[in-house]
Amino acid sequence: MNARRFWPGAADFVFLLILAVVLIGGRSALLNDPGTFWHLRLGRDIWKSGDVTHVDALTYSRSGVPWVDQSWLFDLALAKIVDAAGWPGAIATTALVLAWIYACLTSGMIRMGAKPWVALCVAMIVAEIGSIHFLVRPHVLTFAFVLWTLGACRDYHDRGSASSGLTWAPIVVAVWANIHGGFLAGPMIVLSALIGHAIAGPWDDERRRRVLGFARCFALCSIAPMANPYGFDLYRHVFNLLHGSGVTALITEYQPPAFGKPETRMLECVILGLIAIQAVVARKIERYELMHVTAWLHLALTSVRQAPLFGLVVAPAAAFLAGGRSGYDESGREAAARFSVWPAIVSIGVVIAALSGVRLGGHDRKAWPFEGLAKLDATPVGERLFHEQDWGGMIESECKPVRKAWIDDRFELFGKAFILDYVGVLEGGPTWDDVSARERFDLVWVKPSRPLARRLKRDRGWSVVHEDKTSILFRRRSPGDAPR
Repeated sequence: MNARRFWPGAADFVFLLILAVVLIGGRSALLNDPGTFWHLRLGRDIWKSGDVTHVDALTYSRSGVPWVDQSWLFDLALAKIVDAAGWPGAIATTALVLAWIYACLTSGMIRMGAKPWVALCVAMIVAEIGSIHFLVRPHVLTFAFVLWTLGACRDYHDRGSASSGLTWAPIVVAVWANIHGGFLAGPMIVLSALIGHAIAGPWDDERRRRVLGFARCFALCSIAPMANPYGFDLYRHVFNLLHGSGVTALITEYQPPAFGKPETRMLECVILGLIAIQAVVARKIERYELMHVTAWLHLALTSVRQAPLFGLVVAPAAAFLAGGRSGYDESGREAAARFSVWPAIVSIGVVIAALSGVRLGGHDRKAWPFEGLAKLDATPVGERLFHEQDWGGMIESECKPVRKAWIDDRFELFGKAFILDYVGVLEGGPTWDDVSARERFDLVWVKPSRPLARRLKRDRGWSVVHEDKTSILFRRRSPGDAPR
């Protein structure tokens, strides 16, 4: 083997740095998303039944209501990984996926002409922007699909070859649509590339040919997502979530970035840097790249969940503005962008460690109420439970015997009025009286700091079954029970 294959380059360093940061600094943070639990439960149900769900079967408040599992393929994979290697296996897989994504981003920037050290720095910066979604959730795979689609469009823009990756884009988008609702980014990237290519230079026959190629790809990528178990209902589900349900106003990740807070500081720095650097360098972003950057900057400024994708889009332009071209010829760029053997060796080592039972991470016991869960399992399954929304997936996945939740973080399933009722109940005011009379709750499981918890502690009709720093579990007294 060539000795150079053992000498790490910029992309290798990014891989190792991201992997180390995620495995050391994010050992428990990767499992902080409340939806991860119900993704696991649905994956196990699909393996068991051999079919995807078409109605809700996880909650008793929405039992039988039509619902689309837009991430069913991710759910299957998560269930297989967790059942084979436990939660550490899911952590290891997610960390490796993230490390490879940003390493491939680095390699791609170098192939486009960025100086290796600049590409390394830019990759780490945009990884910091993306870290808000470093979670065991299907959104991580959307990062990979976005990066691939950007590369395929760039290759067709530069070369116009019929054998470019763009030919495969509709198939990639079809697979993407079975993994995450972010598949809409695929057609949008192709459309941005179409417009960007159209304005990038003289309107000659070759440009018209490539614009038509982008147009055909856009049309196919818009149709391809219907190759899923739900057909057009997938589109209907996604658009209902985004525009019809009214719940996006209640979801933090759909809000504009809260500039000034630590989690958005790097995004703010990148945007300001793109503006300020124009004053000190003569370089300009080419029109094709500018079209992508403008479109995704708009999305990132209207919804913070798009900020990680904006980071992937803006990286090549930022690297060019910050450092110019490397000066390597094409073969030199290929050599500098090539991976050494170390990422593959380290990946194999991490997989072996996870399968061997090495504890690579787990749930934060201070954040998740596992002690209270054990007490909940001792209560009759048929009793109606009110609980924290974030714990809904945990109840659906981890309770033994299996128990249905009242609510989880699938906001589109419940609707705006239901979510507002839930928030009102936590306050322990009149909404609690109305909802509890309607729902006839037997159990209440919430954080000890909630106003509802303080009210029920004073209510002689309820008794405390369990209390710790993370959760408190109440049970309604029957008429014959003596007050505490």
